[in-house]
Amino acid sequence: MNNVNGVNTSNDVTTLNPAEMSQQDFIAAVYLERGEMLDAEVRRIIGEMDTSNQYIDTINTLIGKANVAEYGTTNYSAPTWSTNGNNVILDNGYGLNFQPDGNGGTTFTILDADGNQLIYQNQTLIPVPQGATVDALEVGIPVMSDMSFILDDGTEITFGTGTPDTPFNSTDFSGGLADITTITIKRGNQGMTISNIDSATPTIGAPNLNGLAIDASDNDGYILLEAGGMHAWEYNGSGTGSITETNPNDPADQVSGYFARKLAFEQDLTNEFSGSIPFMTQKEIDLLTEELRISFSDASGTGNLTQEEWVALKDSLINARDNLNGNNQLQTVQLQRAMQTYNQNYEAMSNSQQKIYSLLRDIISNVK
Repeated sequence: MNNVNGVNTSNDVTTLNPAEMSQQDFIAAVYLERGEMLDAEVRRIIGEMDTSNQYIDTINTLIGKANVAEYGTTNYSAPTWSTNGNNVILDNGYGLNFQPDGNGGTTFTILDADGNQLIYQNQTLIPVPQGATVDALEVGIPVMSDMSFILDDGTEITFGTGTPDTPFNSTDFSGGLADITTITIKRGNQGMTISNIDSATPTIGAPNLNGLAIDASDNDGYILLEAGGMHAWEYNGSGTGSITETNPNDPADQVSGYFARKLAFEQDLTNEFSGSIPFMTQKEIDLLTEELRISFSDASGTGNLTQEEWVALKDSLINARDNLNGNNQLQTVQLQRAMQTYNQNYEAMSNSQQKIYSLLRDIISNVK
């Protein structure tokens, strides 16, 4: 139960008795109660948006798995990729561009068909939405050890790294960043290698049909999945921007942002991503069946969908994501209106209090 100037609230029901209150207290209590209602509305909308975003993150992961199932096992009779000077042209609108960074090394950009980018510079991979400007410390993915980025069409891009300039210091989260030295690109039996990335003149190899051998010879390291564009990536089922890690200096503290991503990727990891058919976790199954009410075929009954079952499910996943994104836009408008009304309520309360104080001051002045 809350008590504001003698006004008790319980079970969302407020009883105001003007006879027991001054006019000033009565007006303030009305505005405060309205403020509590508006605050609850704002929190409700934010909660719904947060839930919706979590659903979208999971759906994007599932779409990535569906694409891996559909395209990852493809066997080609001839390469479908090509090179043109400092450019690599991949399938489905993806491409890479390499440029000197001015410091004796190379910077590169990976683009998708919509113009979203993943930019490598200063030992950091920076996801950038089409036409946007971002802060590298807010969204950047630190390069500290080998990593593989799995595109929506199942293409696997692996970044091989050198030794960090300075070891990672877990006390202040400094150091640990490394240069990307090689890039291998694989999809099915198609592959290619770009080497000497840490120099101003990288060597761009020709696409070939040795993808399986290339994949077997490199370390895939940490696995990140494209989540709807080159500007959005997921690791372990969460968007990279949402990664949190326990502070090694204070177990009760959770670290977020760029430092959390450094903690997540600072250890060398020997790992091999399998381009075989992905499986669906129980959490993902529960989301589809219990929350989103999406029906799908699973002959195994354990989440081990076949390639055909993943492909059949993908359209439903894309439609669900589009609907959730549309709802998010409406919720954003609702939140803006609720916040505006919330602020207007307290501005009105402040104005009314000022008028009352001004009136009292004038009365006292006249009495004198």
